[in-house]
Amino acid sequence: MTELDSVKALRGVLSTHLNWHGARLEFLARFILALLQVRSVNLARLAPVFSSRAKISSNYIRLQRFFRTFTIDQAEIARTIAWLLLPKDSPWVLTLDRTNWKLGRAEINLLVLGVSYRGLSLPLFWSALPKAGNSNTAERVELLARLRETFPVQPLAYLLADREFVGRAWVEALREQQIPFRLRLKANARIRRSRSGEEAPLLRAFQDLQVHEQRVLRKPLWLWGQPLYLSAKRLEDGEWLLIASEAYAAHALQEYAERWTIETLFAALKGHGFHLEDTHLTKPDRLENLLGLLVLTSTWALHAGLWAHEQQPIREKKTLQRPQFSFFRYGLDLLQRLVALRERFGPQFLCLLGFLLDGQPLELHPSIDCEMRLVWP
Repeated sequence: MTELDSVKALRGVLSTHLNWHGARLEFLARFILALLQVRSVNLARLAPVFSSRAKISSNYIRLQRFFRTFTIDQAEIARTIAWLLLPKDSPWVLTLDRTNWKLGRAEINLLVLGVSYRGLSLPLFWSALPKAGNSNTAERVELLARLRETFPVQPLAYLLADREFVGRAWVEALREQQIPFRLRLKANARIRRSRSGEEAPLLRAFQDLQVHEQRVLRKPLWLWGQPLYLSAKRLEDGEWLLIASEAYAAHALQEYAERWTIETLFAALKGHGFHLEDTHLTKPDRLENLLGLLVLTSTWALHAGLWAHEQQPIREKKTLQRPQFSFFRYGLDLLQRLVALRERFGPQFLCLLGFLLDGQPLELHPSIDCEMRLVWP
């Protein structure tokens, strides 16, 4: 399979989901293939493999022009992810978090609303904040509004968020939008037994817990003027895991553990995947466009990894009794190899394109063999 053949095949599959002009679709196909080869969003590294028919300098200018002039519709990306991966009737578990770093004097600050799926939080909507530090309630509510506008009837299980995402205005906004939540609290929070009762330290309700012990209160306590149901676990390192929910949730502590999927996402976008911190893009709109392209590529990698695991399970680390790496990493490694060796493994490359079409391996012709043993040692 030649470079042109692979670009045409990927462009054709992407056209089934994205209402983009032909030239934009070709750019996207080339970008994804180049990204899989170099696994870095640095434009200087992408340019040499973006197109063999053009000069490296021309490729670099084309990459810059895309991020400067085009605006990706996040709702279109979100609908594509939902179609390819997410269960249609099951409630979604939402995650909300930030990732930030500095590039020279510029502050890169991304607020991401995702949905947890098979060990990874897939971004649905995101915002590059034009500032350093925490997000505010208005910025978070704006992401939730986009979610509701795009998926008005989708049931939601609950939203998971860390200690940054607390406060009276935020909890009121979640309740107003009827979004259940599991929010981690700071240990210095103060509560009331009743709405007008005397304020006391939150930890007083759990001070007798020993390490690894946990407790779920069956009656609400008042925090930020809201009746909230609290759960607590004392961790081995002396920290507390304190969770607030809008209703009694017997398994709130276990449910909150799924918030780690967004940390897995950030690791995938950075050092374990695409090295997002290598980008020299700093303008918010260009960063948002870049993340949109990474979301599509991550979706393909995750689904390819899930299928590859069915064909040849990921080995476990003997000492830790857990997989050596994630489904995302498994699929990313596989796709990188197929792209690098597409002249040899062209048919298998075409098979995996099906995950971007309808979530299944693509059987283009009886002669195409999708057996993993041909591509995975």
